[in-house]
Parts: sequence; C-alpha cells; structure tokens
Amino acid sequence: MTGLRGLIVGMLAAGLTLTAAGATTLKRGNQAEPDTLDPPRYSLTVELNILNDLFDGLVVTDARGEPVPGAAERWDMSADGRVYTFHLRPDLKWSDGAALTAEDFAAGFRRALDPKTGAQLVDLAYTVRNARAVAAGELPPDQLGVRAVDARTFEVTLEAPDGAFIRLIAGYALFFPLPRHLYEQAGDGWAKPGVMVSNGPYTLAEWTPQAQVRIEKNPYYWNAAHVAIDEVLFFPTTDDAAALNQFRAGELDLNLGFPVGQYDWLKRNMADQVDVTPASIISFLTLNQRNPKFADARVRRALSLAIDRDALVNRILATGQTVAYGLIPAVVKDFPQPPENDFSATPLEARLKEARELLAAAGYGPQNPLTFRLDYRAGDVNKKVIVAIAAMLQRVGVTGDLQANEVKVHYAKLRQHDFEAADGGWQGTPDPVFFSLLLQTGSDSNYGGWSNAEFDRLTRAAAIEVDPARRMAMFAEADRIAMADTGLVPLFYSAHRALVQNWVKGFIGNPTNSHRSSDLRIEK
Repeated sequence: MTGLRGLIVGMLAAGLTLTAAGATTLKRGNQAEPDTLDPPRYSLTVELNILNDLFDGLVVTDARGEPVPGAAERWDMSADGRVYTFHLRPDLKWSDGAALTAEDFAAGFRRALDPKTGAQLVDLAYTVRNARAVAAGELPPDQLGVRAVDARTFEVTLEAPDGAFIRLIAGYALFFPLPRHLYEQAGDGWAKPGVMVSNGPYTLAEWTPQAQVRIEKNPYYWNAAHVAIDEVLFFPTTDDAAALNQFRAGELDLNLGFPVGQYDWLKRNMADQVDVTPASIISFLTLNQRNPKFADARVRRALSLAIDRDALVNRILATGQTVAYGLIPAVVKDFPQPPENDFSATPLEARLKEARELLAAAGYGPQNPLTFRLDYRAGDVNKKVIVAIAAMLQRVGVTGDLQANEVKVHYAKLRQHDFEAADGGWQGTPDPVFFSLLLQTGSDSNYGGWSNAEFDRLTRAAAIEVDPARRMAMFAEADRIAMADTGLVPLFYSAHRALVQNWVKGFIGNPTNSHRSSDLRIEK
C-alpha cells in the first residue's frame, strides 16, 4: 500500500513538473518600475505595456499598432459624427468568471473622469460630452456622455466630431472597463495583486516591487485560444547595458531598449535580433515658466538656439532619431511641418551669437550668468543626451546643474511643477491632437505652463475639423505659434529600439511601440 501510494505521489509530482515545464514564459524587459496598475491612474509607458496585457478596451491595437476590434466586435457612427455605438462581443467575462457588460464600460469612463480618482491623462477624454466639466467637478460623473443601452451595447456621445476618437480609445488605458462587482467591495484597492480581476489576455498574479510583475493567461478571455504564451514576467530594466547582458545570456526574451553606444556592434553581431523603428514620440526640454528665468521668451529661444540637434541625432544617439523643430513627429501622415520652425539652415555660430545677444538683452552675461537645475530621467540614453546638452549650453554661458531622477519620480516632479528645466518624452497615437496636449492651457501634460489663447483655439478647432487638409493646416499653424514663442524646446523625434530573441515570433516594430504579449509566441 505504501509503495502504491508512493508511486501515485511520484506520478502526480511528475505530472506537475511536466505541466510547469510545458508552460510558456515570456521574459520582458520593461525599462522602469510601474507606479500603478490602476488603469485611469497610469501615466507611464511602462505601466501601459502591462495594462494592455491585462485589459481589453472597446478597441485595441494589433501587432502593427493599428486599431482593431477589442471587447467590441464592431461599432457604428452617427451621421453627424458625434455618437459612437459599440456592440460588445457575446458572453464577455472578467477573469473571475463574472459577466462583463456595457455598464462596466460606463463605470470605467465615469470613474476615469471623476476628479476623486486622480486620473493622470484625463484631458485625453475631453472629446466626450461633458468630460471637461465632470473632470473639473462642475458636473457629476453620471452626466458624462456615455450610457449602456443594454448589456451588450455601449454608446458614447462626443462634444463634436472627432476623427481621432477610435485611435484614442485604442491607445489609452483611461478607457478600460471597471469590474463593478469587485469595485463595490474593494474600492480603490481593487487593482492590487491578489485582488484585481481583468478582462484581457492575462491576469495579475504577482507584483514584487523593483523585481518583477508576473501575469498569467486568463482562461476567461474571449480570445484565449489565440494566446500562445502562458506567463509573462516584466522586469524593470532601467540599465540598458545590464539589460543587454541579460538578453545575451538568454535571461530576457524581449527588451524595448538597448545602449545607443552599442548599436554598431549589435548591427554587426546580432542584426537579426535588433529592431529600430521610427516612433510617434517627441523628446524635449520643458522650461518651468512659473519661474521668472523662463517666463522671458528671449531666454527660452536662446536655449533652443544653442542646442545642436544634428549632433544629438547623428553623433550622440545615431539610432534612427530625427531632429525636431516642432511638436509633431515625422511619422504623422500628411502633417505639413512649418518651415518657419526649422532654423537648421542658419550656421551654428550664427545661432550661438543670437543666443548670447538674447541672453544679454534678458540681463544675463559673464557678470550674471544664467544657472538652473536641469532634471533628467535616469538611464544611459537620457544621460548621454542631457550631458551633451549641458555642454552645448555652456557655449553661451549657461550652466545647467544636472539632477537624475527615477522615471516615475521625474514625472511626478513635473506634474507638481517641482523643477526649473527638465527633459521629457511624450508618446502618443500618431495624430497631432495628442501632441497638442503638451502645450494646451490647463493640460496635465503641459508641465512648463506655457499658455497661448490662439494655440488653444486652433488646436481645439482642428480636433473637430472634418476636412483632413484643413485640419492639418490648423495644427501646423498652432505649431508655428508655439515654436515662435518657444513653448517648449523640441529636441528630436525618437526611434523605438528593441532586442528580440530569434525564438520570439510575431514582433512587428510600429510607431506606438505597442506589443501585446498575446500577439507574440515563442518557438524554440
């Protein structure tokens, strides 16, 4: 009897081992530690990478970064372009097996706009009727332009037609559904490991701060049969050089970054494992215009003139970036870059001379040099860029005292206006409307506080303009106004850098760097 029991126990153990060994795990480098996994409270790409695996919005992005049906199998638009009706897939479920209905989407939208929630990117939703007033606390959340028509039909009413609306809801976690049955019990604690339920390809299994986030395949996901990877581990790979070593050792299957200084070596030795794709991202300096130093437009222009963008792109980075003289990345189709913004044809020495003259007119010079704290995001690439910029500013007698911050700390300081000058990056769907948020008055993403009524008028009018050519022309005029006053200092349009093991299949470089783990598979 004892021997039989031992045999059975041994067989069970062997079965468990086989099951564990047979599970497919994807190890992803994620560049930084997430601050939150509560969808409307996210603000960092590293958080969105995880959230896009945990949740399905009405619309999601495919492997090419393009909008495709998600929880909604289809949608209709009214003749005037103001009302979208989404038809949910049948029998949608949360990861605990509870039914998901249109009311969960209505609750998600309303919670995101409720000022008590503290959503970070709430202005992205201002296209929805009454969203701005709800976010300001002027109307209750139930006055938001959303409603559940029935269990499988969800309706959104916009303030005005918005040609970017589908891209908007596909690109941001702000519009994810809320598990009402759980939220009613757990409140804001619903998004913690061991508590959270989700409706996407994966569920949150574990979050060990500064170590890893582990997610597991969701058996209740509507498209679970398509999900080839059973478990995903996200690691906060803040050090690109260390991440490259981990990748080469096989400890990472995918890392969305690599040291820029290693690009030539990587192309020579690992070309089939390196991906560089033009990105819908602008990197910039934001100048806190609440500070008297930067309230003066002459000072802001002087700093912009002194920065040699060609050197940054071609010598410091040299990994697919392009110089930036305006807000809108080059990957945005049909956008006419205003030629007035581009002063690259002016010789560098002439630009430096103008910069010194502008600084002198503003009261700065050898006897009263301009100095300020220059905060930047920790990481090899950002450090290379900011050190080079500091050296460039020295040529016109300006000193930036460098201060490195962990990414989430850095953006928290920007949102709290606790900086003088700082670097930043903004990734959005490739449409001008998203980038205009960097400078719209009152936007949560307008860190420097620049404000211009005509810029606001043009960008808001362009957002609802139905004629594509006129729409782009209005955004271009707004961009010209912003750059003439140096609302911020554009540096370069980024390129996505990735290391992808040969055994990872389904990875396609795209401008938004959207790579849901459910679109990937491992074939060894």
